[in-house]
Amino acid sequence: MAVSVIDTGVLVLYMLGMIGVGYWGYQKSDSLDDYLVAGRNIPLWMYVPVMSAVILGGASTIGGGGLGYQHGVSGAWLVISLGVGTIALGLLISTNLANLKAYSLGEILERRFDKYSGTVGAVIAGVYALTIAITQTIAIGKVLGALFGFEQNTMILVGGLIIIAYTSLGGMLTVTMTDFVQWCIMTVGIFLLALPLGLSSVGGISGLTAELDPTYFDPTAIGWQTITSYFLLYVLGIMIGQDIWQRVFTAESAETARKGSIAAGVYAIIYGIATAFLGAIALVLLPNLQDPELALPRMILEVVPVGLSGLILAGFVSAMMSTADSALLASSTLFTSDIYKRFVDSDASDETYSRVSRIVILVLGGIMIYAAIAIGNVVQALILAYDLLTGSIFVPIFGAFFWTRATWQGALSSIAVSATVVVYTLWMQGFSSNLPIIYGLTASFLTFTVVSLLTGPPTQEKVREWMQNLDSAPSMD
Repeated sequence: MAVSVIDTGVLVLYMLGMIGVGYWGYQKSDSLDDYLVAGRNIPLWMYVPVMSAVILGGASTIGGGGLGYQHGVSGAWLVISLGVGTIALGLLISTNLANLKAYSLGEILERRFDKYSGTVGAVIAGVYALTIAITQTIAIGKVLGALFGFEQNTMILVGGLIIIAYTSLGGMLTVTMTDFVQWCIMTVGIFLLALPLGLSSVGGISGLTAELDPTYFDPTAIGWQTITSYFLLYVLGIMIGQDIWQRVFTAESAETARKGSIAAGVYAIIYGIATAFLGAIALVLLPNLQDPELALPRMILEVVPVGLSGLILAGFVSAMMSTADSALLASSTLFTSDIYKRFVDSDASDETYSRVSRIVILVLGGIMIYAAIAIGNVVQALILAYDLLTGSIFVPIFGAFFWTRATWQGALSSIAVSATVVVYTLWMQGFSSNLPIIYGLTASFLTFTVVSLLTGPPTQEKVREWMQNLDSAPSMD
């Protein structure tokens, strides 16, 4: 099933438009705040769409549809977990994050503990963010390769170069504008075109239920073990990702960060249910697909008129690009802010810092493309990223916000021990096991608690300064 010339034209124009927005962002990024956190002035009406776009990438759209194709509505649990995690982020720590006026996760760990905890935490979070970008690039290559008949690796290279181009040019200002456009395309494509046309093609809900086994409408059919695994990986992981935090840092106020994160989480849950339903519809229309992750794009070509299908496919690519660009920028920010500026040139000017950040994006982008071609498997890369992030630094980060007795020795040793446990358990048990995240969190909690109690308490001056930073309302001028 080939893509028409019109649909191809829509996709090509869309990608060229993203580069154009990148150049616009380059001209408008006058300061470091513009480049890294979009000037910290994103209003609520824009914050909700761009936060949603960061959350909902290839795993949510292509992967969510593939899970719906295999398991029905219970395939929505992966995206639901991301949504629940974003809501929890909004309720628990978004206000504190906005008040801290920081740039990176490592910077926050340094403020609460020490620079070594900040550096190690930043490296792990940076690897996580880069891995997220890699997964999205793989997904882009897979979808475009299958639709256009080109080799997957060729499409990975093309998609990756476009992401690198517009992200390095304008930084967060560009990412914000492109994410907003991408969210609009995603929303129109999924809710106003794909879902109603897909349901119509199978005779509505009644026709869908008549065609499929009742287990496809059982919310727990995917299995409680899988649901638990999604919760541990994605609810906890989404709360501490640099790509998510860096979006929180762009909010114009703490109130915007809180309300916007909660609203984006609710949107993600609805989006996840919709893509799972679309996957089930694709199963009725295309019952013998070898690759379930291609269910949604193949179904779009089946039921949506030419031209409009190109718009929806652009929406799928948008979902992947909107996560990839945020993750690539997040990884660059961590390595530049928490390694270069801390150990190489602590007195760097904003102009120098922005230039170095662009160079780092180019380097990491090259690694992203190479790794995407070498790995070629979205699921394994995604599991590795979330296992390492959640298992290693979730406990010390939340300890920083909620336990004044925590010490830098506890944080640093916790990160080191749990990262070792996660990697070793992954090597021994494989990517399909839940044990790496369980062992990692357990080792992290025990090490963090015991070492903090043995080495504490921290100095009152450091705790008092930290609490004052958390409580200070951000400037509104």
